[in-house]
Amino acid sequence: MRLPILLGLGLLACGDSNTPPPGMLDGAPDARDVDGDGLCNETEDLRMTRIDVVDTDGDGWSDLWEILVATDPLDVTRPDRAFVATLRENSGGDLVVPIEIEVSAAGEDYSGAFEAEAVQDPLGQNAASYFLDAVATFAAPNDNVAFVDAEGESFRAVVGRTLLGFELRFDFAGERAPCARAYPFRYTVKRSDGIIVASRRLMLVVLPEGGVLGTTPWCVPTSCR
Repeated sequence: MRLPILLGLGLLACGDSNTPPPGMLDGAPDARDVDGDGLCNETEDLRMTRIDVVDTDGDGWSDLWEILVATDPLDVTRPDRAFVATLRENSGGDLVVPIEIEVSAAGEDYSGAFEAEAVQDPLGQNAASYFLDAVATFAAPNDNVAFVDAEGESFRAVVGRTLLGFELRFDFAGERAPCARAYPFRYTVKRSDGIIVASRRLMLVVLPEGGVLGTTPWCVPTSCR
């Protein structure tokens, strides 16, 4: 088949002075994790996620991981599935992610670059841990490009309205785990004068062999956050 989280405490006053504010237990921050999703009850109260459900919005992503990769654990439409790519820990399995960018050019060169975003992964990995390489694949119309440098991820002397194609290749080469995890990354295309013409943010989801997004449990840290 081809994010530490610093949260302000912002405590709310309660009508009953004997009742601890949300996120507090006997006057101290509530460091329990009732639902076992890796978020402390205090954090869940502050983020308005449920302390008794791993996935508040029911989109298949745990609340912890939605926060780690900077999406919204209260919005079922995020992350956008169109920007999620799944890699499984199958032996010899790999993943190809196509990227297409349309430009209007006047003889400039265009080149792409992969960048893994930092994420507080319990396994200490990020998207670069699985990234093999990226290549320039096609231009349409082809006659609008003088030369396609596949390995250099670039197109030379592009003219007119042109669709530029790239492929990002990933392979499982990390630590196996019985749980799901996600790694955000960007692919940015620049013009030869340094102007960024496009920057796509995507999510690489890594699942154990036979795993299914929404069914396979998500990885959790040794202590809640």
